[in-house]
Amino acid sequence: MSKLFLPGCKVSRQFPESSEKLRNYIENTHSAETLGCCKEYYRKTKKDDTAIVICNNCAAIMEESGLASDLEFVWEIIDRDKDFVFPDYHGERMTIQDCWRAYEKRSLQDAIRSILRKMNIEVVELKENYDRTKFCGAYLLRECNGIERKLAPKRYELDGADKYNPMSSDDADIWLKSYCEQIETDRVVCYCTSCLDGIKRGGAEGVHLINLIFP
Repeated sequence: MSKLFLPGCKVSRQFPESSEKLRNYIENTHSAETLGCCKEYYRKTKKDDTAIVICNNCAAIMEESGLASDLEFVWEIIDRDKDFVFPDYHGERMTIQDCWRAYEKRSLQDAIRSILRKMNIEVVELKENYDRTKFCGAYLLRECNGIERKLAPKRYELDGADKYNPMSSDDADIWLKSYCEQIETDRVVCYCTSCLDGIKRGGAEGVHLINLIFP
């Protein structure tokens, strides 16, 4: 029985310093082995393993194609850690952007909001939050990735059958800008790189949760 950490390819590339701090934390506190891309390493999991993920896409692929019996998000682990030292954001109001790829994961969503409160952040909710969210940046504004559809068909073919709305790059820019007009805070917290890219592309100031926790 092993604990296997998938650090998320895009997260690691975009936020190398914060990702390194997270990797050290997970390895030291949970004796986890850090793997690579979920599209390759899902094959390495065994029945009694626990897969630890940061990425919602990794979670979908591990749930549907991996063999690990347990799946944990890093945010849930951090939220449960009574000894974790959180930075203080002094009551700053931030909007939380929920991701469609994790729309049904209420325990994850609750853990993220708990973390934000522990960092002294006032959470501002969007109208389409929790399981009502239909947002994943520009990801849903193009055709579904074939590899992801193959490895997580329930998420991307069944649940996602009516969620994709492919459009031109110019139309996607207009849609994202319109979406971001509802945001009233200076910053928007995302826990998905596609959501983050979409928020920034729409003209709002997005920040990934990993950079708030490990500044």
